Amino acid sequence: MGYCLCHPWKKGDPFVLYNPYIGKDVCIHCGGIIIYEDEDEDKHKKSHKHISRREHFYRKAKECSIRKDHSTAIEFYNEVLRLSVGNSEKCEALSEIALEYESIGDYDSAETYWNRSCEAAGNSTVHMYLTEKGDLFYRRGRYEKAISTYEEALKALDALKDTAIGSSHLIYYARIVHYIIYSYEELEKDNQKEKYHNVLKHAISRYIRAKEYADDEFKANYLSETAWAASEHEGVSAEALILIDYAFKLNPHRPANDYNRKAIILKRGFQYDEALKYYDKALSKDPTNKTFLENKAACMKDKLKRKLLFKEIVPRDLEVINEALKILPEGCDSGPYLSTKSEILDQLGEGVKARICQALAAKRYDEVDKAERQLKKLKSTETYINITGTQFYQHFAPFSEGTIVDLIKEPDNPHDRYAIRVDIKGETVGYVANNQYTLIKEVKSARDLKHSKSTRAEVQFILFNKWVIAKLI
Repeated sequence: MGYCLCHPWKKGDPFVLYNPYIGKDVCIHCGGIIIYEDEDEDKHKKSHKHISRREHFYRKAKECSIRKDHSTAIEFYNEVLRLSVGNSEKCEALSEIALEYESIGDYDSAETYWNRSCEAAGNSTVHMYLTEKGDLFYRRGRYEKAISTYEEALKALDALKDTAIGSSHLIYYARIVHYIIYSYEELEKDNQKEKYHNVLKHAISRYIRAKEYADDEFKANYLSETAWAASEHEGVSAEALILIDYAFKLNPHRPANDYNRKAIILKRGFQYDEALKYYDKALSKDPTNKTFLENKAACMKDKLKRKLLFKEIVPRDLEVINEALKILPEGCDSGPYLSTKSEILDQLGEGVKARICQALAAKRYDEVDKAERQLKKLKSTETYINITGTQFYQHFAPFSEGTIVDLIKEPDNPHDRYAIRVDIKGETVGYVANNQYTLIKEVKSARDLKHSKSTRAEVQFILFNKWVIAKLI
């Protein structure tokens, strides 16, 4: 008789195959090496780590879950549940099954298994499973039911003795409070924030009382660690701030890393200006710290990205992104910063500079060199135009260096009375640029040429496959 990870087997069994590469029989179900009773088990253990059947099925379930084969994962987790001993193992298996049912959209079954995990959990852990059950309702938009379930989780936490309240419990308090507040906001009841933030503050006070044996620095350190862990949960920045503010309250002279942490938490809550103040405080204690410098630069960039989103960019923002690039430590990727600078320049109407930044961000240095050589050809004594709208005609096909084009003014054009049509041999190929989206700084607009007598122009070059630059002749 022999044994693998999942079954006892006999030699010659159809489910046992010989693997010539390792010189052993293996099980076709689990792939495990089969140990026969007459073999030297100690020798085998050196090359193969034994795991329990429960662990074997747990791993199989995880593999199926990763492959998104949730139905098979549920079958394996049921085997895990069958082999589980004690409430802790059962709760773990039940919660995994609940998550798998949620993944396939069977929310009723998911709720059933969360209920079972809550029933099996002890007083010290039931808040964990109630919180996960509340999350299920929250994600489904069942906010009233989410609130009632989260409230149950809070009651379970409140029922714990003061001495039992630890760092992990405070993280659950922060999470639960956050999602209760958001649930009320989704129900358009926005007056609950202060009430539930006070619940969290009360929990912190309990935590501090339970650590009477420790000095303020010890307690502040733990609150700082707790705040940081809480902030890792999506959106829990306001509650994480309450935690870290208590750390500062207990011991105002915090190490530089705590200022950095508070800055990151503020940034996660989109409080960029406040975050920058705390990055500066961190850097005042450790001016050359690369992490702090990179974090500050990233905060400046993210603030500008948000302004770009709402089209609130002003010329001063160019200085901000340049400062971010300046403080960015050597070795850090400047690409995202140059890309942001490109977007800023674009919103400010600096099209050519935006394209140069975009090329630098993508490390297309040959394009930058070519553009700079082309721009050097522009002379202050000459008048240049930008031919646009080419995509509506023959694109760039009709243009090459030295091509002569005809300029025909269209004072009766219903869209633009300053419009100047561009023709080649009587065929329209574009128009002279006349607005902030098609005009580059180095050339004249159609409006600027309203008194010009020129009727022809000579193509000089095509810049960044976007602008056809021509000289009036």
